[in-house]
Amino acid sequence: MKVSSTSKLCRSVAAVILTATLALSASSQQQVPLKGTLQGHDADIAFTDTSVTVETNGTGISTLMGQFSFHLLNTVDFLTSTSTGNAQFVAANGDSFNATVMGAGEQVGELISITEIYTITGGTGRFANARGSFTVERLASPTTFLTSGSFHGVMTNPGTAR
Repeated sequence: MKVSSTSKLCRSVAAVILTATLALSASSQQQVPLKGTLQGHDADIAFTDTSVTVETNGTGISTLMGQFSFHLLNTVDFLTSTSTGNAQFVAANGDSFNATVMGAGEQVGELISITEIYTITGGTGRFANARGSFTVERLASPTTFLTSGSFHGVMTNPGTAR
């Protein structure tokens, strides 16, 4: 009889531990809104017959980061008007997150209208293990190399993803 009681107790403790672990895991994956604005300067750094690699550096302000800086490295395919790349966003305190980027653009008058999907792949500080995605809609000038726009999406709640 003692073995049966001990076995039941072990199963109960294991169930409580499993429930707590799953609850902690679920709370760390809670998604919260991410939105803001950004502006930057583009530089064409490499060309092929069918593409250009564009480096963009800039600043912005967002709901979860406050003031931030960003670095984007994108390769634009002339044949499809699409782009792929990587970005890093750095908050004023140095915490950062990284993202992969897929985009598309079209000429609108003298500007290029760009829509990009950013997939958050992790980070540092309060953005460690961050996940989520957001859409950037921006305009870029091929004559002044200035770009600006806004973004909206979701990411894991900062500080809970550790």
